[in-house]
Amino acid sequence: MLIKILIVDDHPMVREGLSHMLNNCEEITVAGSCGNSEEALAKAHLVDPDIILMDIKMEGINGIETAKQVLAQKPGIKVIFLTIFEDTESIRLAMQSGAAGYLLKHVSRHNLIDTIKRVYSGETIIDQSVFRQIVNDYTRLSKKHTDIKPLKREEEPVELTPREQEILRHLVRGLTNKEISTATNLAVDTVKTHLRNIYRKLQVKNRTQAISRAMKSGRNDTESLFVIENHGIADIYGHNSNTE
Repeated sequence: MLIKILIVDDHPMVREGLSHMLNNCEEITVAGSCGNSEEALAKAHLVDPDIILMDIKMEGINGIETAKQVLAQKPGIKVIFLTIFEDTESIRLAMQSGAAGYLLKHVSRHNLIDTIKRVYSGETIIDQSVFRQIVNDYTRLSKKHTDIKPLKREEEPVELTPREQEILRHLVRGLTNKEISTATNLAVDTVKTHLRNIYRKLQVKNRTQAISRAMKSGRNDTESLFVIENHGIADIYGHNSNTE
């Protein structure tokens, strides 16, 4: 089944370039493109795309407000923002609009196509540098609200087992529980048990806090993209969503 894409960007060359790039992928078809909010709303109803690639800055109504209107009328569509903006406020507003992805325009063809496929399958994907902005934002907020209990100076350093360290590395890379299960040859329930132990030892409540703590402590890995589950976005930006 082809993934139908609608491209919304006020620069014709960007639309043409993306259309050419994506139409060369066997699993994706560009169902239309347009340059403003009014056209985007009309085309969303006309072509009923699976995914909209949306710029943020456009003449008239911006991409964030356009995404809100589209998703209010057709909640089954998934929006991926493809933009140059890396500031925390743009990221926050974009994710609050209900977007399923946030990429910077220098993303490679491979990662763009991979993101489209993963968003189509139900994941929420954000660019690595954007993810770091979110982690920094969360860390700053957590200091105000004390969501993460600080480690006491007199406490011993956190000790994770080799298996827990392995799973935490996969977590920071953005793997889902199922993907961690495949990578480690463990049952999904066993992965969840290890994650609960990791959260307890790191004194955190969920994946996002664990990733934040891991990155602060130097437990980091290099990947071009990160996956944020819906409850992670909720923790940072106040969404109402279900947690695992």
